[in-house]
Amino acid sequence: MNRNELNEILDKPIKHAEAIFVYEGGIPTAYKFAPYIPDNPDTFFMYVSQIDRIYQHLKNISFNKLYHHKVRVGNKEMYMFVYRITDDVYVFVFSDSLDIELGPILFKQVIKPIINHFK
Repeated sequence: MNRNELNEILDKPIKHAEAIFVYEGGIPTAYKFAPYIPDNPDTFFMYVSQIDRIYQHLKNISFNKLYHHKVRVGNKEMYMFVYRITDDVYVFVFSDSLDIELGPILFKQVIKPIINHFK
């Protein structure tokens, strides 16, 4: 998946998501920020560094299950939701708050359309 494909799949602003990353083969192949998040190298690195902290442990997580991890991006605490689609494809969604109830909402709005792309 590339960035254009992700933008086609998620063509409307996503509520409650600050950033979305799709990793394939250990690297980010697509990402999208909320309209109010600046799209620049510093912002990209702030989010990717949170993914890098846990990436080595992801090969142990199950398929078809949504995981969450509390992270701090800049001065803000939030949840990073993680979903494993295949052996080497993962979706990371950074919520806009520490509300764990956003998991099912973000799964339906963001992760499920991405899963369908890979079928």
